[in-house]
Amino acid sequence: MTEHSSTGPGSIHVQTVEHQLTQDEVVPVVYWQVFHRWQNWILPVVGTCLVIAGAAVLGLDSADKVAWVVMLTLGLAILLIFFVLVPVTPNRIWNRVKKQFEVRTLEFSDEGIYRHTALNDSMMRWPMFSEVLQREDLYLLVVGKGPGCFMVPKRAFTSETDEATFRELAERSTLAISDPDGS
Repeated sequence: MTEHSSTGPGSIHVQTVEHQLTQDEVVPVVYWQVFHRWQNWILPVVGTCLVIAGAAVLGLDSADKVAWVVMLTLGLAILLIFFVLVPVTPNRIWNRVKKQFEVRTLEFSDEGIYRHTALNDSMMRWPMFSEVLQREDLYLLVVGKGPGCFMVPKRAFTSETDEATFRELAERSTLAISDPDGS
């Protein structure tokens, strides 16, 4: 429900319906956050380099069995950890973070975002967000310059008008923060 409140000219207030983020919404965003940082790519790069180095030592000097066996084994172990165990963890990720995503109602205003849950009410002001990203069914409000973000599902809005008002407010508020001079 969008309303123009009496707190000032052009003030906007959008409230969502009660909703809860799901595992299918949260886990892909967590993976995006992890892989968005270059530091998290070190493990597969090191593993690949060790496998290539082990294969090169084997091809060039197969008499040095210790070197190529160690490099191949370490490289394959690192790649196994990264490509087998990491993708198997969505349930572990969800079990670790699901308590943060309890049933909530959000209110958006010129001041920021009010989050209401059964346990607490909190306020996040627009300056903490640097940009708005849009995924299929989610809006991601990026926190600062890091990969962290606040998720708002599109299904939480009562109408397309409310969603459009939120999007305009969020883009305007984060744009004012990232480029206050408008240049």
